[in-house]
Amino acid sequence: MKKQLTGIIGMGIILGGIIAGCNGCKGKNTSGKGGEDDTTGIDRSERHDTLVTQPPADSLNTFVITPANKDSVLSATTKEVLTLFKNKEYEKLDSFIHPEEGIRFSPYGTVDPKDDKKFSREEFKGLITTDRNKKIEWGSYDGSGNPILLTPAEYFGRFVYDGNFLKPQKAGVNIRFGKGNSINNLKTVYPGSEFTENYLDGTKKNGGIDWRSVRLVYKLKNGRYYLVGIIHDQWTI
Repeated sequence: MKKQLTGIIGMGIILGGIIAGCNGCKGKNTSGKGGEDDTTGIDRSERHDTLVTQPPADSLNTFVITPANKDSVLSATTKEVLTLFKNKEYEKLDSFIHPEEGIRFSPYGTVDPKDDKKFSREEFKGLITTDRNKKIEWGSYDGSGNPILLTPAEYFGRFVYDGNFLKPQKAGVNIRFGKGNSINNLKTVYPGSEFTENYLDGTKKNGGIDWRSVRLVYKLKNGRYYLVGIIHDQWTI
């Protein structure tokens, strides 16, 4: 009887130790995985693996034009366009042309909506591909009044990029530097537009009257500036 009682007491002591040991394990997860999930006392916002809702990847790359960066965007776009003119890569200009309003070319400072040549994107593509060797009328020469009959490349060389406008003496956004005797009606013909001007000084030999400038006129559409006009300016009679 004493042996049975002693055995029961011994078993009780062993079980009690096991139970006590298990209770002591509470709050201590010995598995590696469980330890990673225990965030007691940790600021979840500081964890690199915290699940945070992120905006779509595309939205991170979307560039928004604001009043603060507008001028720099226009200047950068103008540099791209003038580089195409310098390299005579006219076929690449179509992506800069306004998809709805098209583009107008003005050989002199006063825009003439009636006589200045205007093209849609598709028409311009045809102009510098199919009709690249065809002489067309772009308006009238100042002074003589004779028609300006030139191929697209000839016109660009005479009335668009007839100087190193990538290195102008003056350049700015919505500022007119070339001030001859032609009427500046840019804002009337292109309401709601922005423009850049790159200006080259005239020579001392000619008293400075042989200055030249090119104005690129833009309108904003779907978050991007598109060309609606290219105005070449110079001293006129």
